[in-house]
Amino acid sequence: MKTVQITDVEFDFEDGFHTLSEEAQEKVYDDIVGNIFEIDCDPEEEGFDEFEYLICEEITSETGWLVKQFEYIMIETKA
Repeated sequence: MKTVQITDVEFDFEDGFHTLSEEAQEKVYDDIVGNIFEIDCDPEEEGFDEFEYLICEEITSETGWLVKQFEYIMIETKA
């Protein structure tokens, strides 16, 4: 299991069903940047595509919004 911290994210706020004010969009952004997620995948074994897909899924699950792109850093976890 790897731990990552989200450092930047861009959401797709134009889903055709909901409209968020700029203030609400900023809140969604602020609520997710800095979050730490544990990803049950080893990028060295399963590949970075799968690893980053799972990160994207965690962000989408947490916010309810699709992700256009994101950046993260790996966090070392102590056993």
